[in-house]
Amino acid sequence: MTTTPGPVLPERIGRYRVTARIGKGAMGAVYSCLDEQLGRQVAVKLMLAEFEEDPELRERFFREARITGQLAHRNIVTVFDLGEEGGRPYIVMELLDGKPLNEHLKSETPISLDAKLDLMIQLCDGLQNAHEAGVVHRDLKPSNLLVTRDGTLKVLDFGVARLAASNLTAAGMLLGTPEYMSPEQARGQKMDARADLFSAAGVCYFILAGRPPFGSRDLRKVLQAIIAEPPPPLTDHQAPEPLRQVLTRALAKSPEDRYQQCLDLRLDLEQVRRGLNATASRVLHAARDRYQQILTVVEERRAVGRSLAIADIDASCDAALTALGNRFKMFADPTAPPPLMDKAVANAALEALQQRHNAEQAALAALQDRVTDSMRSAPPQTPQKGSFWRGLLKTRD
Repeated sequence: MTTTPGPVLPERIGRYRVTARIGKGAMGAVYSCLDEQLGRQVAVKLMLAEFEEDPELRERFFREARITGQLAHRNIVTVFDLGEEGGRPYIVMELLDGKPLNEHLKSETPISLDAKLDLMIQLCDGLQNAHEAGVVHRDLKPSNLLVTRDGTLKVLDFGVARLAASNLTAAGMLLGTPEYMSPEQARGQKMDARADLFSAAGVCYFILAGRPPFGSRDLRKVLQAIIAEPPPPLTDHQAPEPLRQVLTRALAKSPEDRYQQCLDLRLDLEQVRRGLNATASRVLHAARDRYQQILTVVEERRAVGRSLAIADIDASCDAALTALGNRFKMFADPTAPPPLMDKAVANAALEALQQRHNAEQAALAALQDRVTDSMRSAPPQTPQKGSFWRGLLKTRD
């Protein structure tokens, strides 16, 4: 079988020894490199050769990279160094262990609504920090956001985002992803931080729905939808009503009708999260109480079964307790704090426990009916002869 050779890796980029090629974006290729002076792994983005002769792009690359380097926040990628290799500028950044947001959301393990809200809040935190420093991203999209293994969201490509503001590549194609543009950007009007806020809300919509808010059709239709059409409404399953209201405001067509800064959006997202967690907490307490009630009913069933001399009653009750404990380990310790669950998961647990409780109650009632029937069918006990007088004499004594 013939294999196609991959791109040849440069041996070095500046003082950084190249170890692997991570990927390629619209403006540059990204490499994993070793900083031998400091003994650490870094990511180096090297501008593509076709842009190296454009003085405007080169200057913007450096200028925006310097601005990004001044941003210090846990939700923004850290820039360590700038340089030039063979006439091509490069940016040195922290090497992140994670996945782009769009890939992270495809995890085999379902992501809870609370975890999704956490990602949205982290996005707002990173953007607020950038905006306070006077930096507008202009090209927010799921592939420009990375989620690390510990769940930290990082905003990437601030430098490339400013390059996207020049609108055209050498081939005459629009840079960036139009699905997340703000209406003012789609119209070619002046933008400020509120354009980022609109794009961030579009990313939040994607986190909830798994699709962009204005589709991924041809460019003309997408831009028309951004300018004049509302996004398809989210379902109750995708987002509760308070969260839908927040996103509706954030996706307002006019910048004046939106949140005016990411901090305001963040505060409302946090309020939604607290409300959902409070509701989930109440449901979880109810589920844990129901779990303990099931344990009580099973032991009552064991006691009644023993009174009826049912041979396998202990095995049956032990099996029920084992199955219950295996399925609901989070409730096994009544002294432990309630587990973290969103409302939907908590409701599902309570519903399953209620069904189990109903089944155990029915099994106990059936055994109690057998006890009642046996008492009715049993012959009356005949008192022993003379027992009345012996009892009477004992009373007198």
